[in-house]
Amino acid sequence: MIDPRAAPPPPAARGRAWFMAPRLGGWAVSAALSGLMLVAVLPLASWASTRAVVVGVLLSLAAGLSLHRPLLASAGIALVLTAGIGHTPAPASTGLIASFVAIVSCAAHGRLLCSILLSVWLVSPPVIGAALRGSSPEYIVSETMLRVVVLTAAVLAGTWGRTMLDRALAERERRIADLAEQRRAIARELHDTGVRAMTQVVMLAENASRREGVAAPDAADFARIATTSRDAAEELRGLLDSLREEDERPLPARRDAEPSVTALLEEFRTQLAEEGFAARLAIDSEQLELVDRTGVLRRCLGEIRANLVRHASRSTPVTVMVEQRPGPPRPEVDLAVWNGVEASDRRGPRGGAGLDGMRERLTAIGGTLAARQEGRSFLTRLTVPASDERTPSR
Repeated sequence: MIDPRAAPPPPAARGRAWFMAPRLGGWAVSAALSGLMLVAVLPLASWASTRAVVVGVLLSLAAGLSLHRPLLASAGIALVLTAGIGHTPAPASTGLIASFVAIVSCAAHGRLLCSILLSVWLVSPPVIGAALRGSSPEYIVSETMLRVVVLTAAVLAGTWGRTMLDRALAERERRIADLAEQRRAIARELHDTGVRAMTQVVMLAENASRREGVAAPDAADFARIATTSRDAAEELRGLLDSLREEDERPLPARRDAEPSVTALLEEFRTQLAEEGFAARLAIDSEQLELVDRTGVLRRCLGEIRANLVRHASRSTPVTVMVEQRPGPPRPEVDLAVWNGVEASDRRGPRGGAGLDGMRERLTAIGGTLAARQEGRSFLTRLTVPASDERTPSR
């Protein structure tokens, strides 16, 4: 969003902006416009004189330049037409088209007064030239009316385009402000509910673990509850910070701070062991690269662990197989988790919001997710793209 507290540009900068207005299109568009006008004017101007060819080239180039520098281009067009008074310049349509484009661009850049003054200036040279060449009064009047109508339409068209652009930008800023306020409101509600509740859980669990008479296994369970709740609260606080952040530009990559895939898998196996599972880890690669946004893989492993705790059979070992495969288009990490299903949970892990969230996270970075039950076993397989500097980490 635009910072309303930003200081206005200094007078020198405003002066430069006056003569160097912001461009409306790319230089390719300007070159294309000038090229089209040259193709149209040169065959006709070559029949008149060398002067007509030079004037036609100058007017065509000024028409293209007007998309970027309307004041400079308009002044150039007026000078060329003024210098041609009493002579036979390029065909009249060339000067009229170039003038129209320059006045539209000038008005679209918000220089309404300048566009009106330049319109008056651009009308005068052709009319005076026609009078000096001895044209009939009817021709002079028709020529004047034609240019007045065309250049007035140019001023109105440029002003209308500027108005539409201002409305579109104002609407965009309003929508951005509304979305930012909604995000801040969501952050406030989550803080007042989720973070406070998890903080209370941490305090209760820590107090329970230190209470006299508590058995050692129970104290360890309370400590695990406190650690898990504290980690969840910290993650939620990070989410709240991102919701309150108005600048939506991606954060720069921090590859040095990201854990490797192997470290994440070892942590995953340790957590499963704490939950009473026998986990086997098979890594079919000597060295796994960092993956894009390693936090996505961490969250996916957390969701898989939650599903295992809810539905998996602790009597069946959990097998985790991972390998890194080459492209195309780039290397990817293929991870599969195979586990048994509790007899009381015949449908297996339910494909609810957790699996949907995993699939959305992986799809966003170019990965995939597949989950299916085969008899009394359940397989979760996901792929994550390997490191690519074009994708920022978060």
